[in-house]
Amino acid sequence: MSLFLISTVATATYFDLKSRRIPNWLTYGSTAISFLYFEKIFIAFIAIGILTAILFGNLIGSGDIKLSICVAIWSQILNLSQFWIFFALLFAGLGALLGRQKSLPFAPYLAIGVLSSYLARRYGFI
Repeated sequence: MSLFLISTVATATYFDLKSRRIPNWLTYGSTAISFLYFEKIFIAFIAIGILTAILFGNLIGSGDIKLSICVAIWSQILNLSQFWIFFALLFAGLGALLGRQKSLPFAPYLAIGVLSSYLARRYGFI
């Protein structure tokens, strides 16, 4: 299942770098698959969140936020450390400082954060 999460963020990284958009089918599809791992009450809460995002999708419109929610759900399922968000923000901050850009695609930094958190947990650093 870790491979599923890593492939999800890798695919999101590809689309974010190529077109600066993360497709809804990727974030919603990955989140929908997470339904297989939750009890019914959690499924109801996730479904309400997804329904809200679909209904107000034009207002939200941020694939990075939807991808972050997806990663947060899967990191809970996989018992991954929540340090992925700290790693992502750290690397994004460094990238912004070094690149001096006002706008950066965030999915690559999320992918680096997930991979760093996964490896740190696997090798006992976290």
